[in-house]
Amino acid sequence: NIWVVDVSKGSATKVTFNAGRDDFPVWSSDGKTIVFSSNRNGPMDLYLKNADGSGEERLLLKSDLDKRATSWSRDGRFLMYMSPGSNTATDLWVLPNPSSATGDAKPIPYLQTEFQEVSGSFSPDGHWVAYVSAESGNAQTYVRPFDPDRIAESATGGRWMVSREGSAANQPRWSGDGKAIIYVTPTLQLMSVSVDTTKSFQFEAPRRLVNVPLLTGFTMTADGKRLLMPLPEGSNAQSPFTVVTNWQAVLQK
Repeated sequence: NIWVVDVSKGSATKVTFNAGRDDFPVWSSDGKTIVFSSNRNGPMDLYLKNADGSGEERLLLKSDLDKRATSWSRDGRFLMYMSPGSNTATDLWVLPNPSSATGDAKPIPYLQTEFQEVSGSFSPDGHWVAYVSAESGNAQTYVRPFDPDRIAESATGGRWMVSREGSAANQPRWSGDGKAIIYVTPTLQLMSVSVDTTKSFQFEAPRRLVNVPLLTGFTMTADGKRLLMPLPEGSNAQSPFTVVTNWQAVLQK
């Protein structure tokens, strides 16, 4: 189920009450609603719920294929989600007007190729999408343009691979001012790529911010000053180690 934690108070509110699996929550830009995926009726469909837990869930999008929301544009006009294609790998789709959508809403394909495209994330200005693809042979973070008036065509306007060392599939994130893209490498390094979108898309080489203990997702505050991610319990958590007995016999071989 979906929970909301008040960071300042430390209190937690259970938002969904369902026997099925409710996960992949995405906040609206105003913080009042949450979109999430649920398999309560079979495939993972998209639902909307008030963030304070009031009211009932509302079905946004239902289909025969699993759907997982990944990003809600800051202006509230578009919801990006990923879903497996019938003749392609995982693709990126856009649902217009998610706050008023119903179960029979008409989504628009954004990126459909033979490769997996996952974790699409709108830039703060809504004109770019960062995502992860394995088209180069291993997962990397890419950026493509997004035109709200030509959604299906805008992804063909070019692409830029901004990562170098690989990128975890549940990344990336934009900084609140849109001047950086943050992602985690498979070797557990949190990386930042400075970008400039004032004229065209330009970017610098990735730089390491810090090592992280787990290959997992994270989120960032709008001002870019704080990150939230899972960590091992306790400040003195230790990595597991292996004890090899009778190791002298191994050397003799």
